[in-house]
Amino acid sequence: MAILAESTTNRILVSISGIDYPVILERLFYKENSWLVWTGSGFADPLDESTIPLPINAGDFVDSFNLTSGLYQYRIHKADILEPEFKDYQFCCWTKFGVPDAVGYSFNNYKVPEGSWGTIVTPDDCRYTFLWGTDFKAANGSYFTDEQIQWFIDAATREMERQLNITIVKKRIKSMATIESQHLVKGVDYDVEETPYDFSYRKIQRYGMIQTKQRPILDITRCTLINKGQSDDVDLLPSVIPDKKNGVIKFMKRPFKPNDTWFGITDAISRYGSETWNPHIFYVVDYDAGFENSDEVPSDLRHMIGKMAAISLLNVIGDGLMSGFSSSSLSMDGVSESFSSTQSATSAYFGARIAVYQKEVQEYINNNKFKFGFFRVGSL
Repeated sequence: MAILAESTTNRILVSISGIDYPVILERLFYKENSWLVWTGSGFADPLDESTIPLPINAGDFVDSFNLTSGLYQYRIHKADILEPEFKDYQFCCWTKFGVPDAVGYSFNNYKVPEGSWGTIVTPDDCRYTFLWGTDFKAANGSYFTDEQIQWFIDAATREMERQLNITIVKKRIKSMATIESQHLVKGVDYDVEETPYDFSYRKIQRYGMIQTKQRPILDITRCTLINKGQSDDVDLLPSVIPDKKNGVIKFMKRPFKPNDTWFGITDAISRYGSETWNPHIFYVVDYDAGFENSDEVPSDLRHMIGKMAAISLLNVIGDGLMSGFSSSSLSMDGVSESFSSTQSATSAYFGARIAVYQKEVQEYINNNKFKFGFFRVGSL
């Protein structure tokens, strides 16, 4: 089941595919908080007793009912579900119609679309805040579209994740052991595959924790100690305390420490394995990492990602406005005029602003490189 929406001059085309059963269509305007349902003669409040939803089938639906400039979102659910829950819906992202006001975090009017993670900054944030005063129309008359700007925003988000070694956009992470045992499908049941974490008796006895490969942690759904030579797994989830910000799983109960008695050695081996068993013992950890949605991202981090996207945009837009131009002069009848830009063989047209943004972004990365990290102090 899939739903997509695309706007034209005076209507919005909603495409529904992947189903062979009727569905109920609902619409949300970005300045409102309540969804309206399709009735056959328009969209109405589903809480109104006189409202009777009209099911529709797969195909193209043309919405031209009481549309005003702004953002719209659509969702569908099976018609035979009388009281649908969140999991029963399929959503599309915001669709811009007409010429709406600028929408973004810098305008304090952006709202994360339901069923979506959102975006760190919006194209309007880049166009009217980070690139304020910059003409987005090239010398040949072509415009830079919102889709193009969003591509640079997504790229800047991924680059900041790499620079700070954190996960920003929420990801569902599953261990290889979980994927194989439950036959999970990437993109449907999980986003990232991880190998099991190695077990070391000395490390777990000394530190009593596991440092996850991605952080911050949102939720831990599985933490199991497995042994390749045995079928009995140990569920550690009830005894873990996650340090979500730093990506650390701490154990309330550390492994038993072997001693010179038979019972002590048996207890240690039966649950965690002796030191010689380490290559056969692993932690299987399934968890969600990142921020729940774009609203949860710290404002300072959002600000820097916007500037990082602006740097790439300024490079491209500068060439579009004045490609290959450095200076010119004109002289006629004793009157002369000259013009010089900052563009040269080694400098971009917006080189001054790019340099300032680059300095600010690099300073932020240097000052916050370890803000989201975790470091063990000591040695084995």
